[in-house]
Amino acid sequence: MIQKKHILTFAFLTFALGLMAQEMRTVRGSVTDGTNPMKDVAIAVQGKQDVRTFSDADGKYEIQAEVGDLLEYSYTGMKDYLVRVEEVTRYMNLVMIPDVQELDEVTVTESRRKSQQDLALEYAGNSRILKTAYGYLDADTAPAQVRMLDQNSILPVALCILDVIRNRFPGITTTGNCQEGGAVIFRGGGSVSNQRVGIFDVDGLVLQQVPVWIDVNQIKRMALISSVAYTARYGAVGSGGVVVINTITGNPQMNKIVDQARLRNNYIKEPALDGAAVAYSEPTYMSAFRESTSFEDAQTVYSRYEAQYGSSPYFYLDAYKHFYQTLGETEFADQIIRENNRVFEKNASMLKALAYAYQEEGRYEKALEAFKEVFIMRPNYSQSYQDLSLGYRDAGAYDKAASIYARYKYLVDENFLLPSEDFSKIIQHESDNLLKLHASQIGANAKKIVSDPFVQNTTRVVVEWNETEAEFELQFVNPEGQYHNWKHTYAENEDRIIDEKMAGYSMEEHIIDNALPGLWELNVRYDGNKSLTPTYLKVTTYYNYGERDQKKQVNTFKLTLRNNWQKLLSINNPGVSRVR
Repeated sequence: MIQKKHILTFAFLTFALGLMAQEMRTVRGSVTDGTNPMKDVAIAVQGKQDVRTFSDADGKYEIQAEVGDLLEYSYTGMKDYLVRVEEVTRYMNLVMIPDVQELDEVTVTESRRKSQQDLALEYAGNSRILKTAYGYLDADTAPAQVRMLDQNSILPVALCILDVIRNRFPGITTTGNCQEGGAVIFRGGGSVSNQRVGIFDVDGLVLQQVPVWIDVNQIKRMALISSVAYTARYGAVGSGGVVVINTITGNPQMNKIVDQARLRNNYIKEPALDGAAVAYSEPTYMSAFRESTSFEDAQTVYSRYEAQYGSSPYFYLDAYKHFYQTLGETEFADQIIRENNRVFEKNASMLKALAYAYQEEGRYEKALEAFKEVFIMRPNYSQSYQDLSLGYRDAGAYDKAASIYARYKYLVDENFLLPSEDFSKIIQHESDNLLKLHASQIGANAKKIVSDPFVQNTTRVVVEWNETEAEFELQFVNPEGQYHNWKHTYAENEDRIIDEKMAGYSMEEHIIDNALPGLWELNVRYDGNKSLTPTYLKVTTYYNYGERDQKKQVNTFKLTLRNNWQKLLSINNPGVSRVR
């Protein structure tokens, strides 16, 4: 029997889904190539052939669309763009970039098939060629589908080959862990009952056990091949598929731990801008707030600038944070939000930013109320379920938090919400963590909760942003001054951003392995968003993730300065041995 409190939670979700009324609006904006306006860019509502327009000689356009529609921008020679129309969408300004296609050089000879000698000569410079136990394999001409990954696409925080496969190859199942080993299962014909265990070809050495001893930082390229047309050469043991791994050294016994920079010369040459330097890009009222010497002076500043910025939610949120976080004037800070609720109440992006501030301050009940309002406006966004569940969890309502995750899974299974491989991993980690640490309050059996070993007992960094169109780049700098970047830009990560728009989420997780203890830095380079407004980032750092002594720290940041690296925060990675 479903408990009454769960019925109430489900009723709230059903009510929110029922409010998904379509709202027609005019979307205006301009399109440029970064320098000049672009004429005749086609702007259309995807799926509605009769709703289309073109930009004029000044690059300007306007189009009628409904909340939830996808606007598609296209122009010959440029990358197509997809933009989701939201309840806050009024203006969309795009900078289109060339769609550069790299063409392979074609040599006309008597035969198009390359010899093993040709492939050997090309191996060093062609990342699509693999060395196997049966010679060189060209992924582009192989008699099978070859799913490849090169060393630049392997996250440096992965502990073993099982981590790499489970996080980079959707549809492939892994069992076991990095200490005890496990298996890789290729699902044949889409049937769970037809599971096949794969073998490994490591620099020409065929193995039936998972080579967990391989240092993933030493992997030059790898591929998963399941087609019988190719794997038959391995005999009966190859019927379950083959994982081909080429290492940098070519020595399968190499297991020396190396730095996460993966042997690249990627040392930080110039430090990121600190808070003082970034402050130059802030509005003048922020300087006036900082220069005020008393509560009364700050109130005077607030009154003076409210006349100019009275319609801006950014002004009121900045003022709230100054009075609450800097001056400790809780009552006046709350009064600012209460008296100016009109600029937040129908703006999901700013409600999320306000909720981030509440979470940073530990005001979890207020954050929950803000997330409830966002959910009512965006019940078809996957992110809304994660935000609402976390809101309930922070407020101590663990059973309600668990029911939201259950509802999300049900809606995905029933095709009411679009699935996402990337988001499903994040929300699974969140759900497992909730059930494991609060099993007794939920009525679950903690012993039956199986946590992903990739995140267990790590320093886990979760980054979220309130503006779905925000583009930026994150940079993780290790204690030795080397870095790796994650690019959230349409030019560099198009598939991921389209996935976010379709499924409706705006968060990413990064794992800092305890093998590299010490002080890490997290930097960001903000490229802006299509509304030309600030973007708020929330960074949640979990220490000893999944353990009983798990702790978390929430920091929020307002991004306004564009195209410059700026420091967000330092993370003191403890370096505790991982428990598997």
